[in-house]
Amino acid sequence: MEKNPNQPTEGKITGDVHKSRGRRHTMDSMIEAAIWFWIPLILVPIGIWLAVSGKAKNLGKVLSVSGFILVLISSWTVPSSDSTAAGHLLLSIMAPSLLLAYGIHGMVFGGNVPVGKLDNTARWSGSLAVIISIVIFCLMHWYNLTPTWRNGDVNPYWIVFWPTFLLFSTSLCSVASFALISFGDDRVSESIKLASLSVIMTGVALAAIIFDGYLTTAEDFRDYLWLAAADIIGTVVGIMMAIGAFAIVIWSYERSLPPPVNSLPPSDEEIKHVVELATSHIGGEEE
Repeated sequence: MEKNPNQPTEGKITGDVHKSRGRRHTMDSMIEAAIWFWIPLILVPIGIWLAVSGKAKNLGKVLSVSGFILVLISSWTVPSSDSTAAGHLLLSIMAPSLLLAYGIHGMVFGGNVPVGKLDNTARWSGSLAVIISIVIFCLMHWYNLTPTWRNGDVNPYWIVFWPTFLLFSTSLCSVASFALISFGDDRVSESIKLASLSVIMTGVALAAIIFDGYLTTAEDFRDYLWLAAADIIGTVVGIMMAIGAFAIVIWSYERSLPPPVNSLPPSDEEIKHVVELATSHIGGEEE
């Protein structure tokens, strides 16, 4: 029996079935990622906006908290999606980040501030919290607390977050220290503390440049550090260019306006009318 050349072979049919199953699996993974990661992630800013605006305060709190929790646990609900690495990193760094936020709050409002001043012990407890949080972050880089994702591999966002965090913290502390000493009144002590913190963060960054981490190499850290520096510099330059463009537009518009015309002096009738109004309101005959 002569074989029809247009008739699909068994191998082709099997290949088509595998391709169809692969596409179906990819589509299912995308739908799961949308339901369990992207939609909850979108609900977080929507809930915050509803809570802050006061239009639906309770609903906004529920949406933002629920969405944030679903994002944090997305590495278990949608393990097949690469996007869930962001949620896994947020969950991994949540404890030291909250401790760092608490420490900064205590250090700021435990000092000489006119509004919301805390007890003097808040500054010392805040300083201790900041130091502990930095130590935890260091252990996450040089010890077995490094965030691991699939098959024991390092979370891909961790090696991006860690250099960026160190570089941003160092730059921010340096700028804040310089601003306090330049524009503040009697802020030498606070400026020295910020400068010391900047030196500490610089030392941590230099150690990460020289020594390998628990699951990352110093070479990887250096590569991402340069990328982080490029991102921060690009962001700063972009903001400055945007502000400069806005200022140029306003200056050009103000310059194009005609000079203001001086109004004419009041006429005799207008002066007489004003005098009559003043007399009727503040005048009077003595009894």
